[in-house]
Amino acid sequence: MSPKRRRRLHGARPTADDLKYAPVGFPPSSPLVTVPAYQAAEFTYVFTSFNGKPSLYDSIVSGNMASDAIVIKTCHEMEGPYIDYIAGQNGKPVLVTGPIVPEPLQGELEERWATWLSSFPDDAVVFASFGNDTFLSADASTELLLGLEATNLPFLVVLNFLKGADAEVEIKKCTPPGFEERVKGRGLVHTGWVQQQHILRHRSVGCFVNHAGSSSVLEGLVAGCRLVLLPMKGDQYLNAAVLARELHVATEVERRADDGWFGREAVCRAVATATAGGGDAEQRNWREFLWDEAVQRRFVDEFVFGLKKLKASK
Repeated sequence: MSPKRRRRLHGARPTADDLKYAPVGFPPSSPLVTVPAYQAAEFTYVFTSFNGKPSLYDSIVSGNMASDAIVIKTCHEMEGPYIDYIAGQNGKPVLVTGPIVPEPLQGELEERWATWLSSFPDDAVVFASFGNDTFLSADASTELLLGLEATNLPFLVVLNFLKGADAEVEIKKCTPPGFEERVKGRGLVHTGWVQQQHILRHRSVGCFVNHAGSSSVLEGLVAGCRLVLLPMKGDQYLNAAVLARELHVATEVERRADDGWFGREAVCRAVATATAGGGDAEQRNWREFLWDEAVQRRFVDEFVFGLKKLKASK
């Protein structure tokens, strides 16, 4: 978060119109120099104070200003211009840990999933999951399911709901009439925890529809899955734009600019685009880069060097 987003005169916080545009000095070639109206409206949340407490924006900026350095889980190869921008805005070093590649898998994939997935050819299955704290509305879930049905590909969808919700009732709300019969044998809808990394690395899973959370994206990328991004809030929108339009390792689901709505056709098109394989070279290059042990060691060495340099300067 940039200090240049400081509140305007008379204590007024930035409006949604203000937040459509990046602050002065932001990397000019970035896909984030402008954002759609629905995203800008959501970003006003971080400037909002609740119960007289500092806003999220004020807390983060104040913390950055009071610190000796800022640590970010990324690398210069992936987000160099943004790292330099943050360092310049805050006038202090930014230390990067590198993306944290998942540890080697422990244990085996649960038998019911392994059996079902193994019934399909390599890279045939679309896996859709949105993490533990990202929840789609019933209408959005319906469009997602109908979009996946329209791909004619086998798919496994994981939908989670707010704490206390009756999962069976919620699933019924979003399941279209006749859907279960039409996709019988090739489509499953599940709620609850699954072994996501095991599923992503199964030979039959070739496409991963997700919310653009940083951990999920990294898990999908290193597993060799084609990525379809359907961000639902906050930094997920920013992640999706960089991954799809700057690094070219993902496909975004098209949305309406005013309210962010997406339809079944957009889901189907995004999956079709991703599975056509246009970005395979870029994905393969980044996967090899992230799996490279020498690269991971360099991330650690450079981070430790930065910490030692910071300590020596005190």
